[in-house]
Amino acid sequence: MSNIVSGILILASIGLFFGYIDPAYSKVRDMRVEQADYDRALNNSKELQAERDKLLDKFNKMEPSNLDNLQKLLPDNIDNVRLVIDIDNIASEYGMRVRNFRSETGEKMDTVGVDQTPYGTVTLSFSTTASYPTFLAFLRDLERSLRLIDVVSIDFAASETSQFYDYAVSIKTYWLK
Repeated sequence: MSNIVSGILILASIGLFFGYIDPAYSKVRDMRVEQADYDRALNNSKELQAERDKLLDKFNKMEPSNLDNLQKLLPDNIDNVRLVIDIDNIASEYGMRVRNFRSETGEKMDTVGVDQTPYGTVTLSFSTTASYPTFLAFLRDLERSLRLIDVVSIDFAASETSQFYDYAVSIKTYWLK
């Protein structure tokens, strides 16, 4: 009889091991791996929060005039009106009148799919009339302005009766998306 009881207890312990203990132990082992992943993610988030706090502290310590200059350097939206006003102000310093403004958003046609670039471009065209030295000084001031501007093209036509030239200028500027 004791052999039968011993056999039943051994079978019951084997059944208990494979039926409950082993699956429960596997589940605990999987949970420990998941907990380690969560701990790593929590540590990464703490590091990111510390870095964010450092950058936010630096940002808050910046002078408002520097923030304005940074916003002017690379705006976060297309601000064609502000750019036209800035160009017109630079031109008026030299007695030039800027006319025939046209703008077109720079869409890339050579890429397939969604454009993932963090910036957009705007091409702005205008025309003006000035003498050559005055136009060079205007371009120098345009180059030194805070706004990122690339001169794409300059076309000019000479006048037979005066020393002034008609200039057609295309510029490209950038903005953050």
